Amino acid sequence: MSRSFTIAALMLVVLAAGIWCLGCGSGSDDEIVARVGRTNITKSYLMQKMAELPPFAQQQFAGPEGTIAFLHRLVDEEVLYQAALKAGHDQDPEVVRALDAVKRRAVIQAFYAEGVEATTVVPDENVEAYYEEHGEQFQRRGRVKFRHILVPTRAAADAARSRVLGGEDFASVAREVSTDSATKSAGGLMASVTQGDGAPDAGMDAAFIERIREWKAGEVTDPLRSERGWHVVRIEEKVDDGLKPLEEVREQIVKSLLPEKTREHYEEILADLKESYGVRVNEDVFRAKPRSEEELFTLAQETEDPLTRLNYYSELVFNYPDGEHAAEAQFMIGFIHAEELSNYEAARNAFTRMKTLYPDSALVPSADWMLEHMGEENPPFEEGDVISQ
Repeated sequence: MSRSFTIAALMLVVLAAGIWCLGCGSGSDDEIVARVGRTNITKSYLMQKMAELPPFAQQQFAGPEGTIAFLHRLVDEEVLYQAALKAGHDQDPEVVRALDAVKRRAVIQAFYAEGVEATTVVPDENVEAYYEEHGEQFQRRGRVKFRHILVPTRAAADAARSRVLGGEDFASVAREVSTDSATKSAGGLMASVTQGDGAPDAGMDAAFIERIREWKAGEVTDPLRSERGWHVVRIEEKVDDGLKPLEEVREQIVKSLLPEKTREHYEEILADLKESYGVRVNEDVFRAKPRSEEELFTLAQETEDPLTRLNYYSELVFNYPDGEHAAEAQFMIGFIHAEELSNYEAARNAFTRMKTLYPDSALVPSADWMLEHMGEENPPFEEGDVISQ
């Protein structure tokens, strides 16, 4: 096979073929739909791989013709894989390194999923503390759910109410005598109405709803008048406004706290692992300071390429964190990310770091402005306008 095959293409072939082995082989009783050399592709495995496709791809390969087209795709990949093996590409150093990189990422991801995410726990005390500190997030408006019978006169309402209080089923009476066509067939059942709202389709304004909220769940109201007539109402369910119970929002709080707790758990595990493996890092190798602060600052100001300028400013802050130009250099790192590279996340991190490291700098107000307005057109200043420290 020609060396013109790219590493990316070979990776695709190798990975696809590596999965295939689960669905190939002459020992299966399943129907064989294709054979490439000594490798068999079974119908059940073909269907399995099609089911794993994303929805848009499943649409592309829908129907018998689509299934056959997808089968030919699998055959093409197997042909390429076998040819690549025959040519010895599985031993190519670049292929081996690429496969090792894939394996490395997959193993790390599996460790993180099982060793970090699956073992992260949000303690009850954290949940309770969040609930107490953020009670405004868990306030709810009261609501009421009810059935009603709508009739044209007070006398008819009194009669309907007497029947219900006498033991007749409220829903049955509503189906028989109510004139509200929207709820009559449902036994007068209304959807829940939130406190402060009305039910205009039934002729009930917010004040009417407040009146029926005076009764408890299970009680039948006195006849009440609205613009549509007279109502007899039975309260099915009533919830007062106020703070939702903790158990009702516990899962919501846990989901909110989980990312930060996972990060903390990860940092703890990582620290323990570093200690157990005796990790040592020699940062002094990178602090040789081959260039002076003034030289780096001058190079950054005279360089047009934003990435090169970014490197000069970063080297200055790294080697001379307490230098005369350190605060301005840190500010310019954020400015370049925001205004020239449109990397707003990196810019936010740089400006925030600048405010933390140099809180007394005259550039802090400018950093605040950038944090609030980055991404908008027409920035208020250019690099040449930055105040020197």
